[in-house]
Amino acid sequence: MTKYLIPMCCVFALIAACDLERDIDINLPEYQSEIVVESYVEPGQPLRALITESLSYTELPSPTPLDENVPVTVSADGQVFTLPLSQIEALLVTPGDTLAEQQFEGFKSAIELLGLISDATVTITHGGTSHTLEEGIYFDFDNIKVYNYGNPFTPSTDYNEDFSIEVNSRERTATAITQLFTPVPFDSIVYSFDDSDTLAAVQTWFTDDPTMDNYYRFMLHSGQLGETDQDFSVNDRFFNGDPVPFGSNFEFGIGDTAIVTLYHIDEIYHDFLETYEEAFFANGNPFAQPVQIITNVEGGLGIFAGLSYVRDTVIIE
Repeated sequence: MTKYLIPMCCVFALIAACDLERDIDINLPEYQSEIVVESYVEPGQPLRALITESLSYTELPSPTPLDENVPVTVSADGQVFTLPLSQIEALLVTPGDTLAEQQFEGFKSAIELLGLISDATVTITHGGTSHTLEEGIYFDFDNIKVYNYGNPFTPSTDYNEDFSIEVNSRERTATAITQLFTPVPFDSIVYSFDDSDTLAAVQTWFTDDPTMDNYYRFMLHSGQLGETDQDFSVNDRFFNGDPVPFGSNFEFGIGDTAIVTLYHIDEIYHDFLETYEEAFFANGNPFAQPVQIITNVEGGLGIFAGLSYVRDTVIIE
């Protein structure tokens, strides 16, 4: 074996000495940016939309610092108010509340970094009536969202007629259609303790409608909506018409609050959520397959979706 060792080492030494690096020039086609839409229709909530532009993979966003005196409209705890940015921060962020501080800084960073479109005409139409959304800065603390177009009109629970959105900017037009689905109520929400521990698990039950294909998004928050423990979307392929349980691990102590939300969504929004998550984890991973995010926006990218849901709160006692 020894007689082969020296020749093999010489071969490896020669390979290591070779210059295996080579520069390759790739001519990429000029990237055409597209309108990106994120907007949700929620009964009882004002109309909002985030209208941005897509960037090429190699292009970096250019931060635009916010003026502390710029007016910002905030939705929080069911209330809507408009104040200068500096006053809102003092009002919503109490000293020592690290979660609120992180959320507020996240909102500011999103506005400063995103490629916001400031010259768009945004219209949401329902039942033959069109509502024009005005440019501004909108922080939605209840759902942890940032928008740059809004209208105070609050839609009602109409499950029959579609909602449509149209965005026009720089000779480009993006459109989308969505609808609201009837909320699916919880049959029960219970919690139980592990026999060998003091922590409890929360379990929810609901019944799927067997007469139609259904898609759901389930969210579980601990303490407040900003702290997400679970967030996933499913279809009813494996439990069509059956009672369905969704539950947590044994992670809630006595006195803790669990907030459970069940969204009844359409197939497009379900597929958007699934592919968005896959694309997020594939980005930058050389071993992952590229993922195309599914969208319902014609002439652009993003999502326009109706949000019908039930939400309940359980205090562990």
